Amino acid sequence: MYTMRPLRFVVFVGVMFGAALLWTTSVSAGSATAQPAVTLEPIVVTAKRTRIIVPDDVLKDHIETALHDDPNFLDSHVEITVKNGVAYLEGIVFDDWDATHAKRIARRIPGVRRVVCDFYIPDGQ
Repeated sequence: MYTMRPLRFVVFVGVMFGAALLWTTSVSAGSATAQPAVTLEPIVVTAKRTRIIVPDDVLKDHIETALHDDPNFLDSHVEITVKNGVAYLEGIVFDDWDATHAKRIARRIPGVRRVVCDFYIPDGQ
């Protein structure tokens, strides 16, 4: 058992030396900077983002149709008005989920800039 101690020490020193050697080569390789083989030309985007302008009465019809066609939303108590692309939803819904769902449906219509909800949620009694 006493003869194994020098062997363990030699193995330990060898492992530490090898780890230090690997660490120094990785650090020196990481600091080297390679020149790029090809220089890329810059890309310039000059297109302008266009906003879809839809008349308010057409937007109102599209929102009414989308709310009516959704099987998970009861649209009979919701009034819709549109002014300058902003949709105003007013009326009675059953819970917060219905209010959020109606807002998401109206927001998906192309041309709607913003959706303002003024819903009344009755207390469950």
